[in-house]
Amino acid sequence: MKKLNLLFISIAFPPKKDSESLQVAKYFKYLINSEKFNVDVVTSSNPTLFMPVDESLNHFAEGCRQLIEVRFFENKYLNYFWRKVFPWVISRPDSKHKFHKNWKWVAGEIKNKPDIIYSRSFPISSAVMAYHLSVFFDVPWILHLSDPWTESPVHSIHGARQWNETMEAQCFRRASVISFTSPKTINVYAEKYPGLMSKMAFFPNVYDTNDSKSRPWVKGKTIKIVYTGGLVGDRTPVAFINAMRKLNVLRPDVAKDLEVVFAGSLDRINTEFFAEKNIGIKHVGCLSFSDALDLQNTADMLLLIDLHFENAKDAMFFPSKLLDYMLAKRRVIAITDEDSTTWQVVEDGLLGDCARHADIARIMLLLVNAWNAWNANQRDYFELKAANSAYSAEFNADKLSSELQRVYDEK
Repeated sequence: MKKLNLLFISIAFPPKKDSESLQVAKYFKYLINSEKFNVDVVTSSNPTLFMPVDESLNHFAEGCRQLIEVRFFENKYLNYFWRKVFPWVISRPDSKHKFHKNWKWVAGEIKNKPDIIYSRSFPISSAVMAYHLSVFFDVPWILHLSDPWTESPVHSIHGARQWNETMEAQCFRRASVISFTSPKTINVYAEKYPGLMSKMAFFPNVYDTNDSKSRPWVKGKTIKIVYTGGLVGDRTPVAFINAMRKLNVLRPDVAKDLEVVFAGSLDRINTEFFAEKNIGIKHVGCLSFSDALDLQNTADMLLLIDLHFENAKDAMFFPSKLLDYMLAKRRVIAITDEDSTTWQVVEDGLLGDCARHADIARIMLLLVNAWNAWNANQRDYFELKAANSAYSAEFNADKLSSELQRVYDEK
């Protein structure tokens, strides 16, 4: 069987430090090891705005035949200006729109005509680049959306909704397969595009078993609770911090045995939460991917804070951080919306416990329960079984490999 020329398009590509880039790295690793493809990559040059380089991720980018890096100018102050004054400029489809506008240059740089294209978004500009190249080379395309496009309750397309609606529909019609990371997202788009339901597929965020550094749980001097990830906008630690403060008053015997460590980027508002004196809570700054895994593996429990939505239908996101937590094999406390994708994955996978964002009493109860289990030296409370193989990178990349071959054969 001949090797297919696979064109892999993603602005978020290692060594960029970005949650989507880490997912890309895991799928990419197993695709290039499958020996079914010659893989050429189209990405943005390093560094890309808000995607700093993490040198520990360099090895994830190895193995492609040709790497094409698109250079384009982007400035956070200009982005702010456009967003405030002329939002339509920066919302077609996002602030990295100059990436997809370089598609003709990319087409001229490609040394080997692709047999098939696979794109990863976010940012959505990766999908628009892939659309143009799919049309130009007249080859099939698998479009992956890690987050919704026009149906996203988070990513603004203010001032350019019609452009995005039109472009999304064109991309969906052109793509041979449209993959999403959660069944809830599939349901939203199946309702919007009932005629395209047969194209829609579930490809979740994944973990790589080779990243596992987990070790048996052993009772320490404190119950160490770790959160790794960004805290920006509505993703805030305020409910958990308030629960800790209240616990310190009502159950100081419990609070004194809790050690809570946060790591990751903060916006200005969330920075203020950690500027205050919070007993038992500290923030250690931003960590590399490798150091974040090391920190997770020192934990007794892992904390996940989801985005909050007023409408339960909007809680369709599958945070990739949950996959890293699966590998650590430690009990999870997830602060999320009821009926969210996170709630479903944590509860169905027996990964730990969930609490609604405003339910401080529930968060306190979970901490007291953990303290009781810790005092009783209950290892099986803190140490989870092996992660669900349905979310492994190797399994899902193999599934993607088969889908790429099927799509090519049926073209």
